Amino acid sequence: MAVSSHRPPKTIGSWIIIIGVGYQWLYNGVNFLAFKVGGEAFHPLMLAALRFGAAAILILPFAAWRWRLRPASLRELAGAALLGPVMLVGSQTLAIWGTHYLPAGVASVFGSAAPVFIALFAWVFFRELPGIRQLAGIALGLIGLTAMALLSWSGTGFHPIGAVMMLTASALWAAGSLGASRLRLPSDPAIGLAAQLLPTGVLLALIVSLTGIDRSLDLSAVPLRAWGALCFLIVASTLIGYAAFLAISRSASPIVANSFSYTAPVIALALSSWLLNEPVGWGKSIAAGVTLAGVSLMVGPRTPTGTSRRTTLRPSSHGRIT
Repeated sequence: MAVSSHRPPKTIGSWIIIIGVGYQWLYNGVNFLAFKVGGEAFHPLMLAALRFGAAAILILPFAAWRWRLRPASLRELAGAALLGPVMLVGSQTLAIWGTHYLPAGVASVFGSAAPVFIALFAWVFFRELPGIRQLAGIALGLIGLTAMALLSWSGTGFHPIGAVMMLTASALWAAGSLGASRLRLPSDPAIGLAAQLLPTGVLLALIVSLTGIDRSLDLSAVPLRAWGALCFLIVASTLIGYAAFLAISRSASPIVANSFSYTAPVIALALSSWLLNEPVGWGKSIAAGVTLAGVSLMVGPRTPTGTSRRTTLRPSSHGRIT
């Protein structure tokens, strides 16, 4: 989720940044386990609809109160309303669905590819050429993802469509992140988040209603751990996690704000192996390491090799899907 500000943002203290970064590492890693556990009880589209719909309902009163202090213009609201469905329906919902066809740990590695797509899209569409370091990162990322796919191909719980969905979700997140830097969005994070969540929740509610997915849901059959996963996605991931990410991206360097792009998959692989008994093995661990090394090269200051315009490709503060 992405919100930019054209007003000077408030900064936060270094100790809060440290706590926030640690929280990002943890919740982004746990996200994929929540996707997996929740997706076993709810249809992935229903899980997404409940997640974003409930989050919208919870944030709206606070956003209304904040509106009195920092109202947004119609143009800003329209930008956020456009961005929400792209990044939350097109990317996050697709990530939830993709995890349904993959082991959670493997899905987290494919989901870490957003920085690679950010660099590629900026290169192709905005003529912002990456430097040698970023080119090496793109190469390593693609090699690692290919190796992960080949090693997982015949494994339990791996379906190629899941990998395609996760990569598409990463690409959409990257496109939304680049678009966010060019849109005029609400400066208040609560208003911006509400403006993204509300149309997302309405759109997903219409989808699950029109497709009949809602009629196949038996609430009495949903296990307690699936409800726990949903609550985690609503509160810890969508509401608290977004607020922490936004505060860090405004107050710290891009490499700090994006550090979860290459730490969360490590946490997800470890937790999925421990809690869900998903096999990892040395081959997948090495492939994940290569991928994450490539992602780490994509984050931070960039010195272009030369462009048709004298621009420096700056990484978006939205390096990855939560």
